[in-house]
Amino acid sequence: MKKIATLSLILLSFVFNSRAQNVSIDPNNVDLYFTVDAYGDANATVFNNSNTARTFRWIRVSDAPGIWTSTVCDKNNCYSSNTNSQDFVLNAGANGLLKLTVNAQMVAGEGDYQILVYDLNDSIYTNAVFTVHAVAQDMTGISDPVATGVSVYPIPAKDILNINFDAVKNVNAVSIYNVVGQKLKTVNVYTGSKSVAVPVSELKKGVYFLRVYSNNKEAVTKTFTKE
Repeated sequence: MKKIATLSLILLSFVFNSRAQNVSIDPNNVDLYFTVDAYGDANATVFNNSNTARTFRWIRVSDAPGIWTSTVCDKNNCYSSNTNSQDFVLNAGANGLLKLTVNAQMVAGEGDYQILVYDLNDSIYTNAVFTVHAVAQDMTGISDPVATGVSVYPIPAKDILNINFDAVKNVNAVSIYNVVGQKLKTVNVYTGSKSVAVPVSELKKGVYFLRVYSNNKEAVTKTFTKE
């Protein structure tokens, strides 16, 4: 596995001083494998182990091919690839999503990522690190590769979410998940269809994940907001 030598020096001062574990991450280490025509998702959960509400901050660092992009989702939102740090609050004993999504932009290779999470009021002693080793594999030998062209509208959605997947072959279902990874609904797609309308009026206001399945395998993950 490649090492993030320089950036690790920045993190070591936090890790070695982790004495009061008010925050933890599970799992804290993920090996992520995906093909260059798809996205790779590494999911974890952040826990506030204290008996008071805490404000945490995550910071993303990486050592990956320059063309690759990555994004982070926390309990509040999914952020752009340009967002490398964000604050969030966890109530006493609560937990929240921490998700890294890697897009290899059709370039095979390996990359390493670390997401440091620390307590803003106790940064020296309260911290945890989520480490992801990502491997984007060539499509050689894989038949019927899946494209990532999926569009959703309107954003934000109110009653109906329209999903177009002209560039994705053999779509058989779409599913909606909340930010903690719970599947809320699945809609089957008729063979040959290139679009589907999904009722979302019963969903609460917030951010959700839409997963498109091709031949019963996850092909594309998108995010959308519900007003």
